[in-house]
Amino acid sequence: MFLVENESIVHASPPQVWTAITRFDEYPRWHPFVRIAGSLTPDANVDYSFRMKLGNAKFRTVDARIITLDAQKCLVLRFGFGWLLTFEEAYSLSPLPIGSRLVHGFRCAGLLSALPLSNLKRNFAKVLETTDRVLERHLTFRKPPTTSKRRIRKGFRPGT
Repeated sequence: MFLVENESIVHASPPQVWTAITRFDEYPRWHPFVRIAGSLTPDANVDYSFRMKLGNAKFRTVDARIITLDAQKCLVLRFGFGWLLTFEEAYSLSPLPIGSRLVHGFRCAGLLSALPLSNLKRNFAKVLETTDRVLERHLTFRKPPTTSKRRIRKGFRPGT
């Protein structure tokens, strides 16, 4: 078994972060590696599509189950290949004065998880860092204010 986690400070309130991670239909806006289809209810089966590389990499879909759903605190999805190899993707939130602490991780269990999978651990770490950075940008992006600039007139102006 192994666990890979990424902890980040998100400058958005826990309800804002929770809304982003539980609106599965909006994952394409901020999650470059995962797509989820299904209902957000405890013990629900969902379609979990994932890829490990950016770009034109193909998404692979597996059946997953929501095993933990604690409103505005924790979401855990489990997917895999039975006793051979099982993954859990977890989001854990806690409030901070400046926003939220997000702990996002992957836990791998099963017979094959005992193998030396350093490349897999490294890939999961990159996936977590990239995803959390994009989520932060998604939650804190603000359109620049539109200000009416005074038009500067060029050339000769008589009487000035």
